[in-house]
Amino acid sequence: MPALFLDRVANAVLGPLDLRVGAGEAVAVLGPSGAGKSTLLKIIAGLLPHEGDVRFDDRVMTRVPAHRRAVGYMSQDLHLFPHLSVEQNVRLALWFDREAAGERRARARETLALCAIDHRATRRPATLSGGERQRAALARALARRPRVLLLDEPFGSLDPATRRTLWTEVGALRQRLGMTMLLVTHDPEEAEVLADRTIHLRDGRLE
Repeated sequence: MPALFLDRVANAVLGPLDLRVGAGEAVAVLGPSGAGKSTLLKIIAGLLPHEGDVRFDDRVMTRVPAHRRAVGYMSQDLHLFPHLSVEQNVRLALWFDREAAGERRARARETLALCAIDHRATRRPATLSGGERQRAALARALARRPRVLLLDEPFGSLDPATRRTLWTEVGALRQRLGMTMLLVTHDPEEAEVLADRTIHLRDGRLE
């Protein structure tokens, strides 16, 4: 499990800011809309350019492309491909891995079972319930067994009962897989359930 370090990280929206997340720690990021919360996760995932350094332990990740980082990223929009089945969406996350097709298929199915969505493996996203789509997107984020899991308000559109069920399952999966986690949320209860501590962003800076 890596410790995550951000040193003087900045772009047009964010920072400069410093952040330390301990190995295996779960940190919730709260703040108003436009504060830079989603930008922070995208920088860690390697999806946005920035100044400063992002490090996992002692390794500087700043110039490591997104598909080479040991990061799982799940956004609030989910971004499931509508023309692909659930299993195909998950296998897509393994595209850059140097494994035979059969091994990628087996790993995708194992992850679908881990997220309790294997019974919908052949279905397309449009035929799933809201909770099932969340599970499919979570399975894709976990397919490569990331060391760092980034969740960007993924549960906000769900009904309260489904949301609480997924909180419990995500917390258990984080412990089982030994991941460091950052969670962006507007919900203080969600932060309390899923995170070890909470940080607050406002106008791109930590308060």
